[in-house]
Amino acid sequence: MSKYFKRYFIVLLPLVFINNTLAQTNEDPCGVCIGGNHDEPRPYELSFKHEIPFIITSVLTVSAGFVAQSANNEKFLNIDEINRLNPDGLSFLDRGTIYNSSTKAASYSDFFRTSMTLLPIYFVSNHHTKEDIWPLVAMSLEVFSTTFGLTNLAKNIARRPRPFTYNTETPLEKKLKIDAKRSFFSGHTSHTAAFTFFMAKVVSDYHPNMKSGFKAVMWSGAFLIPATTAYLRVKAGRHFPTDVMAGYAVGALVGFVVPHLHKKKKEKSIMSWQPFFSDDYTGLSLSLKLGQGNKK
Repeated sequence: MSKYFKRYFIVLLPLVFINNTLAQTNEDPCGVCIGGNHDEPRPYELSFKHEIPFIITSVLTVSAGFVAQSANNEKFLNIDEINRLNPDGLSFLDRGTIYNSSTKAASYSDFFRTSMTLLPIYFVSNHHTKEDIWPLVAMSLEVFSTTFGLTNLAKNIARRPRPFTYNTETPLEKKLKIDAKRSFFSGHTSHTAAFTFFMAKVVSDYHPNMKSGFKAVMWSGAFLIPATTAYLRVKAGRHFPTDVMAGYAVGALVGFVVPHLHKKKKEKSIMSWQPFFSDDYTGLSLSLKLGQGNKK
């Protein structure tokens, strides 16, 4: 088995697993919802006016990231800066990771990042989501661009040296590369967390009546997959623990908040009353509006 086949197999495996697991939602009754009932309305809305804040946020974060990167591209770590790096200045949590190095862990983390970024492909195939494909495409792009922009901006503002720059056994030419000072925060972790939380949030919104067991497995995956990516990035010697924790928090927040802010607003219950008169009765009529209908 060639390394290229292995790479594509690992990238596509999570998508195949998710699609097979959720394929039962195409059946009638719904295999995910309690009692097999899936009669929930579409949870999201898309309009240009509603998207303006998201478009502005995405454009600003991506632009700011590229501007910071452009200004930072010529600022390599020099030999004096490298010689002044002292592990004693690191937190106790980060100090013990400066000697980590694993090309295999780095490769696996690449696979996790790529495969999780492809998760929105599932929305095209599932009949509950493909009818709302344009809101989902828009949200996917917003999640990607916002996460990318914030990650790129943070890396080029913080300019934090990677763990291997503290390791005296690391070749000098590796420490002198521009990428050696872009440790904070972890882009692999932020992107993986963004799309696993995004996927879990969207599936939950389409299935508010979801079975508890399925929900537990889905959200456990959303938490554990980026945590595994974070572990691999630390083991590879590419990031400190604080880098991956920050990346995890930012990615998870973006992945959860973007679809949450797109949810349709539920109409509030309205209570009203009015007097009524007839030949035999005089009284007060109470009307309680719940959702789309009225109950009296």
